[in-house]
Order: sequence, then C-alpha cells, then structure tokens
Amino acid sequence: MKKILHFILSHSVFIAICAAALSLQTLQLLHFPCNIYLIIFIFFAALCGYNAYWLLSKFSFNPQTSLLLFLKKQLIYFIISFLAMAGMIYCLLHLHLIWYNVVITFFLMLVYSVPLLPFKQINFTRKAGFVKTILLSFTWAHVTTMIPLQITITHLTIAEILIYISRFLFILMLCIIFDKRDMAMDQIRGMHSLATDVSAKTLHYSMIVIFMLFSIIGISLVKFGIEYLQSIGLLITAIATFILYLYSLKKRGYFFYYFLVDGLMLFSVFITYLLSI
Repeated sequence: MKKILHFILSHSVFIAICAAALSLQTLQLLHFPCNIYLIIFIFFAALCGYNAYWLLSKFSFNPQTSLLLFLKKQLIYFIISFLAMAGMIYCLLHLHLIWYNVVITFFLMLVYSVPLLPFKQINFTRKAGFVKTILLSFTWAHVTTMIPLQITITHLTIAEILIYISRFLFILMLCIIFDKRDMAMDQIRGMHSLATDVSAKTLHYSMIVIFMLFSIIGISLVKFGIEYLQSIGLLITAIATFILYLYSLKKRGYFFYYFLVDGLMLFSVFITYLLSI
C-alpha cells in the first residue's frame, strides 16, 4: 500500500487530482454547471505537465547521462506523459475550449521551465528568485479558475476575480512552504526562489500577510454571491494552511509535503463542498 501511495505522489497523479478538484471547486463556488470532460482534461494536462517538468529537471541536473540511458531509467515518466497526452486529446474531442486561456497557461508553464533548460546562455534565469514562486502560483490560479470558467479575462465578474486572487494566494502559501523546504538544494544548484532571496524573518512576515489577505478575501466573497458557509470553508482552509506552515518550520518528511501540504487543496474542496450541502 505504501508503495502504491508513493507511486501516486512521486509521479504527480495526486497533484493532478488536486488540480482537477480545485477546478471543480471554482465551478462549485459560483454555482456553475460542471463539464466532466473539462475536469478530466485539466487532470490529464496537469499529469502530463508535471511529469514532463520532472523529466526536464532530472535531465538538466544530470547532463552527463546519455540520452538512451536516461530514457531507459525514466521510462515510466515518458509513459505517463504519453498516456496523459492521449487523455487530453480524447477530452478535447468533446470540448470547445477558449484557446486563449490554454495558450496563456502553456506560456506560463514554458516560462517557468526555462531555468531548467541545459543552455549556459540562459543560466541567468535561474536567478529570477521570487519570480519563479509567483509564476507557479499564477499558473495554478489560471489553470484552476480561467480554464474551468471558460471565459476571457475581460469578462470576469468581481466574484470571479476575487476567486482568482484567492486561489493565487492559497497556492502562493503552498509554494512558500515548498520553497522553504527546497532552499538548501536550490542554493546548491544555483536556483533562486522566494525563500533563497529573502531572510527567514521576511518570509515569515510575508506568509502572515498572505494568510490575512487570503482570509479577508474568502470572507468578503459572501458579498458577491458566494454562500456564507462556503466562505467559512475558505477561511478554515487558510487557517489549516497556516498551521501546516508552522509545522513545516521544523524538518519534515516526504509524505508531510507531498500528501499533507499538497492535500490541503483536496481538503479545501472537501470542506467547501461539505459546508454547501
């Protein structure tokens, strides 16, 4: 059982489920109908994107490995990426997407991956620092709000804009927890993040400010059509996230980060759904 769980976590199946679940939460909060093919498309897109990213990361930091040996060693990542891409294509046959949002998402993912490319000419991008953290948060916010809503940015309502910002802040909190964990390894590899570029004290105060903003926006959504209890669910999510952040200040293991911290996304979906019944 532990091996199965480790496979699900390490090959981004769990994080892809979280992406699909947050997309569903967006529709749930706004009382929009759900297109199951769209949610499954987002799952496969996240699964493909993350496995491709890990492949690029592994190759970038092991440049001496021959391509053939690399392909053989990381075969499972290639297989999952291929199957996920096939799943995306199947879903697309049943969808009429606004490609504007998909292109923006692809562009954000591409820019986020640039520092991993094994070219000396672009090594300066590894010093982007907080841009990396912000970019990943924006990518997640865009994927889990704009794509499920299937509208352009210019047509967003106030409630939808607040949900977008709220999602960005939520993911930013999670990213900071991971950045803090990866700080030592990032410094060895010459990679920069928010955690490597600011002091621990500044990072801590930043986390408090983000937590407060996330909480305030969650509560204020009541004024724009979101149910009161769902708003309370978002506040509970903010509190739970901050508590796990405090726990992360001491060294924690693999399952703490990839199951509990990432699992906060599923927790948020579950609590808002439960309180809306």
